[in-house]
Amino acid sequence: MIALPGHHHLTADGASLYWEEAGDGPRVLMVHGGTGTSAFDWEFVREPLARRHRLLLTDVRGHGESSDPQERLSIGQIGDDVASLLEQYGGCDAIMAFSVSATAVLGLLCRRPSLTRAFVCIGASVTGDASQIDSILNGPWPSSLKRIEHRHAGDADHWRRLQAALAYSWADWDLTPDELGGLAIPTLVVCGDRDRIEPVESALSLSRSLPRGELLVLPDCGHFVSRQRPAELSAAVDGFLARVLSDDPNGPSPLRAEVSG
Repeated sequence: MIALPGHHHLTADGASLYWEEAGDGPRVLMVHGGTGTSAFDWEFVREPLARRHRLLLTDVRGHGESSDPQERLSIGQIGDDVASLLEQYGGCDAIMAFSVSATAVLGLLCRRPSLTRAFVCIGASVTGDASQIDSILNGPWPSSLKRIEHRHAGDADHWRRLQAALAYSWADWDLTPDELGGLAIPTLVVCGDRDRIEPVESALSLSRSLPRGELLVLPDCGHFVSRQRPAELSAAVDGFLARVLSDDPNGPSPLRAEVSG
């Protein structure tokens, strides 16, 4: 196993945000999905990716080791927290995010593309749909996610509150073609060929809307590609980052250069 050199907390907008580091190389921020944790969502890809990258793994507010005492969790707030973390850390070379957090980071990078040099976008939404809220809140939810322990949970229904906060903030989410067209960093859009949450058609449309978008469809796989196809995902991300960061693999992100200067 690759040892973790540090466990840290950052205060941002009333929350204590947990993050840890692993590996060495170009710096990659990894942001897990809704009701998950960094330990669970990235369990099978963390070690292979840490062989060539310095990973920065964070727990979204209210999840895992991160608190949210004022209950500010939303898609927009996840984006703001990512920005705060990168400003504190000094930037990164790439961001890898999953599901609702990929949606949040996508929106953030449309506003602030200089935060990083590349983006791995797994299962993101471009547009929300208020008519789906009831089916999200009352439909099936993975039992493995329900069983996750969150340090700051008040009771066993904590995951339901996380789910509701994110679902309602997603309902009116909308990124315009102009916003997507302004995100010019290399972006690998990833989905499973059997994803029923964000299907292949959505991923294809997103990849075509981005000036430097690429599409990766993993076979025999649903929404949770990092757990269902970890070897294939890790290999693809390794190859993508090696290629798009190859001009200067040790060079700083624009934000890190700005902070250092």
